[in-house]
Amino acid sequence: MQRRDPVMLAWVVGLALAALVYLVGANQFLFRFLNLLHVAAWRLEEFVADLSVVALDVVRALAIGLYATFVVLALAVARRGGPARGALIGVTVVFLVLVGGDQTLTESNARWTAALAVAAVGAFVMTGRLRQAPPVPRLY
Repeated sequence: MQRRDPVMLAWVVGLALAALVYLVGANQFLFRFLNLLHVAAWRLEEFVADLSVVALDVVRALAIGLYATFVVLALAVARRGGPARGALIGVTVVFLVLVGGDQTLTESNARWTAALAVAAVGAFVMTGRLRQAPPVPRLY
């Protein structure tokens, strides 16, 4: 690869800027440039706000999915004779209290995140118990 000449690059950028200032108008250039920065910052802010809504939907979906995983694993542990009934009742009550509360925006984020954490811990604990329990003999 060839290195570009910095002197030539400086001349090209300077002349391109001069042409841009001429086309926009020397009196309006600074205003339009600052307006462009302002619009770009506003669009970035709107993009981040949209991501916040998407993130909340992802947290809700993960919480519900991990809770369902927890229930299936807890039932499997209980079927093998392991300790799962108390955890199934406790996690279900805590999960329902967290997701069934006041649905304002700020509380909703915290509640669903806490519900996700409770469901995830429950699922991991049941996974560990399921791995430690001896398999149930199948009668064919």
